[in-house]
Amino acid sequence: MVLVFAVLSAAGNAPSARAADTVTYEVVSDSIPVVDIEYIDQVGRRLITAIPLPWRLDVPLLDAQGPTGRGAQLRADWRRIRGPAKWVTVRIFEAGRALCQSTLDVGNATCYGNTPHFS
Repeated sequence: MVLVFAVLSAAGNAPSARAADTVTYEVVSDSIPVVDIEYIDQVGRRLITAIPLPWRLDVPLLDAQGPTGRGAQLRADWRRIRGPAKWVTVRIFEAGRALCQSTLDVGNATCYGNTPHFS
């Protein structure tokens, strides 16, 4: 009887399935026409090159604000054509709420869902 109780008790504490969050990645610029982009989706890290701006993508993630590696991450790279005042903005949204925004002119900008940052 004790064994049956322990099994039922353990089953009652099992984690329930959770629906994926919808994460929106966005990269925009008024002065840079094309960038390389890295982002995280449910499969892992993706790299896409020579992407015209503006760019936007919705992806499902189990934990947008989770740790680096599984959580939402976005990076734009335009070092080949960088220059003063050639700004690029990267943003991450979860369910319409901004998690991160970074605007830089140094050729590389990143955002992480687990690190709220707005510049």
